[in-house]
Amino acid sequence: MENITIRPVTPADYPALLEVYRQCEDFISLGPVAKASMDMVLQDIREAKAERGIFCGVFSGPQMIGVVSNVLSTFEFRPVDAFILLLMLVPSQRSKGAGGAIVDRIEKECQGRGKVRSICCSVQVNNPAAIRFWEKKGYYKYAGPELRPDKTTVYRLRKDINRGGKSSG
Repeated sequence: MENITIRPVTPADYPALLEVYRQCEDFISLGPVAKASMDMVLQDIREAKAERGIFCGVFSGPQMIGVVSNVLSTFEFRPVDAFILLLMLVPSQRSKGAGGAIVDRIEKECQGRGKVRSICCSVQVNNPAAIRFWEKKGYYKYAGPELRPDKTTVYRLRKDINRGGKSSG
């Protein structure tokens, strides 16, 4: 999927972001709020900034087809951990390799940061397709189910990089 571009969003991207969120209401509805809104989009952007992460649009040509938000190192003050906060693609782009290509790019960037040893993410327990996706990418459950403040229940997943084998935490 070489035609995929990932870049930080700007306010000019907000209408396209909202449209991506609206197209992804099948995913969003698994959480406590079923309908996408601009407030939801802005909250996700604020959350990425609060975690010292980046919130990016995923583009195929000029068309935004998804979002990815991640912390490339020092997640929860652990310099060895990176975290993918959000990965969401519009339904027409799912199961076509775009999600895997995005994760591969994040992993490669994290591998270039020699101190990062693992990449983590959280997946809602009621999203079996996402759990399968992450497990196919080599991530494994290391915690959960865990009830989050937003009332979602998640598994925490991890993939170890820059060393072999599973870590103990």
